[in-house]
Amino acid sequence: MKKYSIYLLPIIFCLTLFFDPIQSVAKQESENLIDGLSYEIQYPENQKNKNLGYFDLTMKPGQEQKVSLKLYNSLSKDLSVQVSLNTAKTNSIGKVEYGPNNLKEDVSLTNKFIDIVKGPTKVVIPPKSSKQVEMMISLPKGTANGLIAGGIQLKPSVNNPTNKQEKKDIVVNEFAFLVGMLLRVGDTSSIKPSVTLNKTYIAFKDNKSQLFINISNTCPVYVEGMSVDVQVRKANKQKVLFEYKKKGMRMAPNSMIDLPVDLADKGMRAGKYSAQINVTSKHGGNWSWTEDFMINTLEAKNLNRKFGESKADAKVIFLIVFLGLCLSVVVFILNDKLKKRKKAKNKKQGERK
Repeated sequence: MKKYSIYLLPIIFCLTLFFDPIQSVAKQESENLIDGLSYEIQYPENQKNKNLGYFDLTMKPGQEQKVSLKLYNSLSKDLSVQVSLNTAKTNSIGKVEYGPNNLKEDVSLTNKFIDIVKGPTKVVIPPKSSKQVEMMISLPKGTANGLIAGGIQLKPSVNNPTNKQEKKDIVVNEFAFLVGMLLRVGDTSSIKPSVTLNKTYIAFKDNKSQLFINISNTCPVYVEGMSVDVQVRKANKQKVLFEYKKKGMRMAPNSMIDLPVDLADKGMRAGKYSAQINVTSKHGGNWSWTEDFMINTLEAKNLNRKFGESKADAKVIFLIVFLGLCLSVVVFILNDKLKKRKKAKNKKQGERK
C-alpha cells in the first residue's frame, strides 16, 4: 500500500493546482476604530430597538426630528471626518447599498432619503476629544406609509502626499464607518412588495457580453429572500438552452436591480431568443414574465469567440496537467528503480564480503 501511495502523491499535488488559495480579507485591528475615529449612536425615544446598531425610527407624516451621532478622536491631532448621506439602493448581485454609489434611482422613488435627512458634510474633531454630529429629519406632510432607507458614511480624511511619485508609492486607507437609518412612516405591516420587469437587454460589460434583466421593487418595503430563475430558449421553441438561478437576494424599498446573466460560455448564435423570468420572495411573492431579446451578428461573434477561447484554454490547461502527471509518475518510477538497483547492488557487495 505504501508503495502505491508514493505514486499518488504527485497526482494529488497536481490536482491541488485547480483550487485557488483562500484569499484573506483586510480588516481593522480595532473592533470600532478607523484611523483614530470611533462613534456612538445617540438613540432617540422613537428608536424601535436599541440593540440593532443603526437607526430604526417610527415616525409620522410631517414629523421633524433631530438625531445625533457622537464621534470620538483618539489621535493627538485634529481629525477631519467626511460625512455623506446616501439613499439605499440595490446592486447587481442583490445586496442593498447604503454607502456612496453610482446606481440609478428607480422612478418609483418619490421620498428620497437624501432629500428628507440633512446633515453636515464635514466635521473636525479636536485631539483626544469628541464631537456631536446632528442630522435633521423632515418628513413631508403628504408622505405615504412605508419605509425610507439610507445610510450615513463616516470617513476619516487622510492627508495624502502632494508629490505625484509619493502618491504612487503609498497605499491609501479607504475604510469608513457606515451607519444605516430606517424611517418607518405610519403602519407598514400590511404593505407588500411589488416587483415589475422593466426590460431585458444585451450589453458588453466586464469584458463580456451579458443579458441584463432590469426589475424594480415599486413599493416602500424590502423584498426579502428574493430568488430569480431565468430560462432561455430560442423564440417560439420549447427546448431550454440554459438556465440561470440566483437566491438569497434582497431589494431596498423603491429600488431597481440590473441583474447580469453571463452568456460568454453558452455558444449563443445571432437570432431571436425568449427569456422566461420567475421571481419569488421569502414571504410568498411570486412574479413571472416572458421577454424576447435579440442577439445580433456582432454580439454573437464576440460570444462565440469568447466561448472558443474558453474551450481552448480548458484544453491547454488539461494538457499541461496531464503531461505534468505523466512526468511526475515517470520520475517516481525511475527514482524507485534506481533505489531498487542501488539496494540490490549493496546486497551483492555484502554477500561477496
